[in-house]
Amino acid sequence: MARTRTRTDDLHAQAVEDLVAALTAAGLEIERADAPSLKVRFDDVRFDVDVVPVAYGTATRAEDVMDGPRGTGHVPVLVADRVTADARDRLTEAGWGWFDRRGSLRVRGPGVLIDTNVPAAVRPGQAPDDPIRGRAGIAIAYRLLTHPSKPMSTTRSGLGFAPSTISDALKRLRSAGVVDSDGLPVIPELFWVLAERWAPERTWLSEEPDATTPDTAGWCVSGTVAAAELGAPIVSAGATPDLYVPGPVVVTIAARRYGVARDASVAVASVAVAPAREVTDEARPPVHQAWRLAHPVAVALDLAQDRARGREILEDWSPPERVW
Repeated sequence: MARTRTRTDDLHAQAVEDLVAALTAAGLEIERADAPSLKVRFDDVRFDVDVVPVAYGTATRAEDVMDGPRGTGHVPVLVADRVTADARDRLTEAGWGWFDRRGSLRVRGPGVLIDTNVPAAVRPGQAPDDPIRGRAGIAIAYRLLTHPSKPMSTTRSGLGFAPSTISDALKRLRSAGVVDSDGLPVIPELFWVLAERWAPERTWLSEEPDATTPDTAGWCVSGTVAAAELGAPIVSAGATPDLYVPGPVVVTIAARRYGVARDASVAVASVAVAPAREVTDEARPPVHQAWRLAHPVAVALDLAQDRARGREILEDWSPPERVW
């Protein structure tokens, strides 16, 4: 489990210690470690590093600490048990570095760029658990995002998981700071954590299924096509409909009936089992060519997989409903 810290000075002291170990392993020399900075040397280059600790490095948390005071010419480095992919993008854009205690280190100083994985032998303590594990973790995070004002019940969730499984999943989310003490999601942090685990395996089809036939009952459309229907500032002309289906057997049947395309460039549609069952269980009424529409959260999670344009579009969106 991620270590529990209750005092700001303890959090900083641990961050300094861990970053010193990581920088040393990467070949930098630490000339002096004075709070809140490190004096670092790499060959003939010397520079100061400001150590900025957070418990969990989401994009929103990173933006919060970027506004803090920094020494002139100092290189700020965020240190956290976990630094999400979206946070790394924001930090890189702002010229910040980071140390993710799972092993990723990036520091950009004057004439120096360190971007490496730290050897396991020098990583601090026990690696923190992922806040979202397996199908249950994904399903619970998705439910919280689609119903953000309703705490999750461990006994009446309707998700099909044992109460103990739900309880453990919620504990991990609370420990990571993406669910609050009332059991409600911390938004958008939880969204971006779930986006890292949202990885549907798509099968590309040669023929587009017909939404009006019985064999496509329970399917819904997501991705670019659905985002455009929801009003996102995105061009959908010619876009391939990305369809979610109720289960893996349906994917097999669809592949047999509509043919498998060589790759995405020649496909006319795709099918995948949704990472969370509720995507197809609670899809919206038909909109696009008679296809039911996936919930805006599922659509946004699909867009988030595009590290460039998709995440730019999501700048003006917040769970659970569209605000484009």
